[in-house]
Amino acid sequence: MEPRSENEAGRSRRPLNESGTGIGQVLAILYVVLTSKTSRTIIIDEPQSFLHRGAARKLIEILKSYPQHQYIIATHSPTIISAAKPSTIIMVKQHEGESIIETLNADEVEQQRRYLAEVGARPSDVFGADNILWVEGPTEEECFPKILEYVANRSLMGTVIRGLPHTGDLEGKHDELVFKIYNQLSHSKSLLPPAIGFILDDEGRPEQRKQELRHRSNKLAHFLPRLMYENYLLNPAAVAGVANGIEGFRDSPISEEEVSITLEQKRQMPKYFRPLELNIQQLGEAWISAIHGAKVLQDIFSELSQTRVAFDKRIHSLALTEWLIEHSPQDLKEIAELITMVLEKSASSDELNQLSSSDAKQQITEKHAVAKEAL
Repeated sequence: MEPRSENEAGRSRRPLNESGTGIGQVLAILYVVLTSKTSRTIIIDEPQSFLHRGAARKLIEILKSYPQHQYIIATHSPTIISAAKPSTIIMVKQHEGESIIETLNADEVEQQRRYLAEVGARPSDVFGADNILWVEGPTEEECFPKILEYVANRSLMGTVIRGLPHTGDLEGKHDELVFKIYNQLSHSKSLLPPAIGFILDDEGRPEQRKQELRHRSNKLAHFLPRLMYENYLLNPAAVAGVANGIEGFRDSPISEEEVSITLEQKRQMPKYFRPLELNIQQLGEAWISAIHGAKVLQDIFSELSQTRVAFDKRIHSLALTEWLIEHSPQDLKEIAELITMVLEKSASSDELNQLSSSDAKQQITEKHAVAKEAL
């Protein structure tokens, strides 16, 4: 008899082997779960590989309804772990060519999920990476990997770059708590990878304030040399190129000279600088570092498009970044060097830790050899 699948109304019938592979695998699992007269140990390998997230969660909920069985699930999916709320979590890591097995505290894993929610992130944002480089926000999250790859000619090699959802908290009294949460999210016995750094906008912070944030972050906080990322995008040719690529931006094309004139006007206006009492006449060429790049781009887009197009920080910053990567990558060199420095600093620290570990092993071996000789 050929197995067939049928929809709820009973109108459509087709052979099971013409359905998705996930249906067959789920039916096999559920057959054992539902028909076994004795308790079973049921091993499921990577359910997310044959089910989408919603179906995977539903499968887990069904399995939890039959607690007489023991379920062992191998997964790389935070969705599965979150849905299952397992009593035991065993993590397998690769270290120096060996598999290291660690048992995690399920309550701590749930606490980590809450920590992530508290800072506006999800386990899926960082799960499975070797480490995390936290950056100012979603714009930098999209742009920095491109800068690293195409300007610095370097791969992330297991690092993920993620935007900090609540950088405003670092300006208030909550900075210590915020850094504490991020550090607790990445302690050694954790499903989540460690933080290797925070790259933040300068935002006109006094040097003393930046030193405080470096201290509170265990020296992981780094600051852009310019006020914010958008300061690197104030290239007249790039702005004209991106604007002319936007449908309906203006009836006539935007010229590079027109953008240059508008930009020159704005660099003379105190309202675009922070702090406002800054003497802009004495800045000289340093104006590009001190001006509020995002506000300037907002007003340039609004004025040149005759208010037809509003500057979208995420969409248009990415477009400007891609234009610069292709036509003027030297404009992004300073950021490429900063990202590379943070990654290399982390790599050097890892090598030092491995070297220390190797030295310790060598010392133990030598002590054992001396003891054996004495005997």
